[in-house]
Amino acid sequence: MGAEGSKHEKKLYFSDEENQLLLQTLSKIDNNGEKVSTSSLQAYLTNEVTAEFGVSFVHALTNGKKIQSFPLLGLSEKLGSFIKGSSEERINLTLTLANVGESGVYSDKLLKYTETVIEFFEKGVTQKTCWKTSSDTVKTQIAFALLHDLFYPNEAIKKIWGKGPPHPPVLISLEAFERWWLGHCIFSKLEMEMFKHLFKFSPAGETSLLPEATQLPKVSPTMLSAAQVMFLNGALPVNLQSKWRFLFSTSKHGWSFSIFMKQIVSKGPTIFVVEDQSGGKFGGFASVSWEVRPQFHGTPDCFLFSLQPQAGIFHTTGYNNNFMYLNYLEKNTMPNGFGMGGREELFGLWLDYDFGKGLVAPTCTTFASPQLSQHQELEISSIEVWALGPEEEDSDEEEGTRKKKSALDKNPDARAMLDMMGKVAVSDGYREEDNDD
Repeated sequence: MGAEGSKHEKKLYFSDEENQLLLQTLSKIDNNGEKVSTSSLQAYLTNEVTAEFGVSFVHALTNGKKIQSFPLLGLSEKLGSFIKGSSEERINLTLTLANVGESGVYSDKLLKYTETVIEFFEKGVTQKTCWKTSSDTVKTQIAFALLHDLFYPNEAIKKIWGKGPPHPPVLISLEAFERWWLGHCIFSKLEMEMFKHLFKFSPAGETSLLPEATQLPKVSPTMLSAAQVMFLNGALPVNLQSKWRFLFSTSKHGWSFSIFMKQIVSKGPTIFVVEDQSGGKFGGFASVSWEVRPQFHGTPDCFLFSLQPQAGIFHTTGYNNNFMYLNYLEKNTMPNGFGMGGREELFGLWLDYDFGKGLVAPTCTTFASPQLSQHQELEISSIEVWALGPEEEDSDEEEGTRKKKSALDKNPDARAMLDMMGKVAVSDGYREEDNDD
């Protein structure tokens, strides 16, 4: 009874639909036969990935034994335990594919394998999404960012910023890799995406690692690759990872700060990306709606990030609450522009109201970030902004009637002036209360 239950469990690694798709793929590997030879499987994997990958995968699958072929159903079950098995089985497979030795795996081998995983993740999704395919350099940058905690344990990104992967390569112990793997689900999810692409047991383009992109203009605005979006999306709160709504790009909307404000104010959480004169890409995540006011706002969920020439996420430190700043008043002692982190005149990232110019601080106490650009004074090449998560409703859900707005809601400049003067908007006292009950 127990043995029968154990056999039955092996068949449940894949759903019926997944198993059907997998059997179709396996059958094609060896001329639609009832069996798949290990030589044909190795040739297939060599053609799809590399000769080294094909040899390593088949060696792991056969446990080093001289097996000539597998029946289709037997291979399907074997791949199920292999790809969707226990964490121990999956860790062993990863280490084998990354050329593990008796003492551990070298950092350069693991980095190369991670780049391969990212490449095949992108092959499976870029034809079905608006996101671009990464260059080899970008794949290396994202791979290194994912492996940072393993290569430099207990070291803050800021401290080793610009250092790059260990050189000469360092040996990662099996125990250290296992601890890291168990604590970094993005890596294991990426690996699963690679296997989905290789064995086609999931509908093409289906992935939980990328958001659905909506409200796109006819010409795709994004300057982000799929790997970069995956990296940023994984750092967001879970409830904001499923959908990105396009709000603004300089390629579509031009270089007007007032239009920029109009597009991003009161749109919920957002992520914005800046490209500077040297090709650096960086930006920030705003956890709440942008508001025009001469004070900082936001929450500790905000973060700054860099994508090129190095990738990293910089979370809040707790030192201060200077998360988000947006202001544009003609008569005002406070600076006019858009910023995150730091303080007046020394923002972690600042976009001036004279659109196209900006600043980055050498360091930022709010986000523990390094200087995000090679240049402290920015000449900006492009900007794009995305709203995150479901669109905020502007109507009463129960009554189905639109909530009344004061004139100040429609004029953020006027509200900001009142905020600066410390005055309360009179119309606030005459708003109808929301009847949530």
